[in-house]
Amino acid sequence: MRICHITTVHSARDARIFYRMCRALAQRGFPVEIIAPDGTAETSSVRPSPWNAVIARAGRIRRITLALRAALAGTADIYHFHDPELIPMGLLLKALRPAKSVVYDVHEDYPSMMREKYWIPKPLRSLVAGSVSLSNALAGRWLDGIVTADPGVKKDFQRTPTTKTLVYYNFPVLSHFESGSEKHSEARADLVYIGGMSRRSGVFVLLDALALLAKQGVRPSVKLAGYTDGEAGCFEIESAIRNLGLEKHVELRGRMPYAQVPDWIRGGRIGLVTLQAIPKFMKNIPTKMFEYWACGLPVIASGLPPIRQFLSDRQNGVLFSPSSAEDLARAIRFLMEHPDEAESMGRFGQKQVFEDWNNEQQINSLVRFYGEVSRNAY
Repeated sequence: MRICHITTVHSARDARIFYRMCRALAQRGFPVEIIAPDGTAETSSVRPSPWNAVIARAGRIRRITLALRAALAGTADIYHFHDPELIPMGLLLKALRPAKSVVYDVHEDYPSMMREKYWIPKPLRSLVAGSVSLSNALAGRWLDGIVTADPGVKKDFQRTPTTKTLVYYNFPVLSHFESGSEKHSEARADLVYIGGMSRRSGVFVLLDALALLAKQGVRPSVKLAGYTDGEAGCFEIESAIRNLGLEKHVELRGRMPYAQVPDWIRGGRIGLVTLQAIPKFMKNIPTKMFEYWACGLPVIASGLPPIRQFLSDRQNGVLFSPSSAEDLARAIRFLMEHPDEAESMGRFGQKQVFEDWNNEQQINSLVRFYGEVSRNAY
């Protein structure tokens, strides 16, 4: 079974596409090719498409046509694509190669995301969200398989037969987190966060909580890393840090390669998940939560339904009310003042990840799914 993964947006080193899927499949002996706008996949295990350099130089719209040409030039049995804008390409690929299996991987609740995208004019957001919902419906009807990262997103494909759908969680790749798992920086920060930084993700609730703690004489050190809503979003966060007098206690960094994530997390003692109660986060399960646990950190997380599926209060972390800076401040202070209990929570979460919530436990389900959709193909 020859497998080709396709993206025109993500890097060939994307965590879900490369580490959780392509490399894991290649390690099980499957020939895997990746079509992506760069050529940095490991040639020893995952073969980059010869079209990748051309795709990288093209504009975003033209990349879709080039990805289709690259797929048609290939010899895969399974074509697994990862971007919503590639749905028309996937449908056309299926029409032109009916004997091949075409699978769409839905990473996020994209219709809800379109209603929150800062770069889409507000009058157009509902229209864009509606068009994405329609595209999802067409994909669920005509493609061979749908893969989602969360059960909540899978519910959007209720009209798609269950044999054509698979939930593939963004659980950690154990080999990625086992190396150096006992190593911790001597100068660790009290709190660490990695991921999107915006009002939606709760970064300003966190900063308000830190300001409340400062008034109480508690000044935790904090490491924040990830992307913002463009330069304006970054400026807003930096201004809030200055205005609240937190410059000496908060380290702010941008995106980092996935290979650096474990060491960054191990540079902290407590992992933060501060997502707010918007529609997207009422479906999506935060990947960072499992990565914190993989590194042995206790987690403080907003008590949203997807999070409550995995975080048991006072067992592997502490829950707080999403919009309450006061509640978050109490949770932070509790774990800082009870380090033994915090360490116990981190160890319990790590045990859960290494026994159950990991990619190694999932990859066989993807292999079985490929076999099922191949049998159901034309």
